[in-house]
Amino acid sequence: MNNLKINELIVNKLNELNLTISTCESMTGGALASSLVMSEHASNSFLGSLVTYSPNSKIKFAKVSEQTIKEFGTISVECARQMAINTQRSLNSDIAVAVVGNASKANPIENKPFGLAYVCIVMFDKTYDLKFTTTYDNRQDVIRQCAAFCLNQIWQLIKDLKK
Repeated sequence: MNNLKINELIVNKLNELNLTISTCESMTGGALASSLVMSEHASNSFLGSLVTYSPNSKIKFAKVSEQTIKEFGTISVECARQMAINTQRSLNSDIAVAVVGNASKANPIENKPFGLAYVCIVMFDKTYDLKFTTTYDNRQDVIRQCAAFCLNQIWQLIKDLKK
């Protein structure tokens, strides 16, 4: 068994294949990007990240349409999908990952349950919409577990890719 952590496996695989990745995060606040850049040689494959925490920043920087937010909310498959697609386009990456969700018990967002997140991974021209839920009870654990979920999903998509 390989002793590398999943973030290192991802970066090594992306570098081996000469592929690039970018992220656009809301609920995780950059935890996913931070995990990727902890790996040696991440700069060869990691292009950048947007942390679009507010609805206005999602509209302005991630180019999510106001209509999408009005109709589906910021915690929705549709919002995550637009964030991922637009991040992939704007950073010109092979893969883009977006995550939106609710990690606030004290201030529930859009009546969405605590610990719910939607993740979208765009790889080349394919889009993968994923739902994350957790039974963890505190904000920090929810954010860490969601970032780990994203890393696991990325790894599942790229691990068998060949040059």
